[in-house]
Amino acid sequence: MIVDGAIRWGIGGPRPAADGFNMEARKTAIYEWVRQIRGGVLAGAFSVERHISAAIVHFILGDRIGIVEVQDVFDEGLLAPLTFERRINVAMLIVPHVLPASELASLKADLGELRSLRNAMAHKPFWFHPELNDKGEIVNLVPMIMRGKAPLVLTTQYIEQVNTLISGLIDRTAILSVAAKKRPTNETNLESIGRPDKL
Repeated sequence: MIVDGAIRWGIGGPRPAADGFNMEARKTAIYEWVRQIRGGVLAGAFSVERHISAAIVHFILGDRIGIVEVQDVFDEGLLAPLTFERRINVAMLIVPHVLPASELASLKADLGELRSLRNAMAHKPFWFHPELNDKGEIVNLVPMIMRGKAPLVLTTQYIEQVNTLISGLIDRTAILSVAAKKRPTNETNLESIGRPDKL
């Protein structure tokens, strides 16, 4: 595995920098930029995950969410062990019950996109791909990361698209959470919970 922030030279090995190209300054600037991007993606994914988790809790527990013991058992016993991917899968089972059917496919695709990007940012090292001029000298360093089995070029334009994706997903999963909370549930006799003689 390549070291985080290393230059992947490829065939031919290391090459000199072209006149006027400060390789160390470029590496330092990109390293900080990628660090900020990683933090932003992970923070955004965390917000989305919290909304999804709230939707699951409200949809499944309904009125019983007010019973502290029930919520604690649910959170610790069932929800906590779920990965981000599994929470998404559960949320996709909830969506048809609380949101318009037209939301399902696009929300599933966008959440899958965020999940794979979040996994790459959390678990994969990035590297610098050197761009060369016609003399074989380095004129630029491009940050890249493995996403699944394919390399992904981290450009400003791509990160702007990611920011739009995350912002939209935060809003949409917040709507999902609220819709799950407002979903009508059967009347539950809260006094009977945990009392076998009333079951």
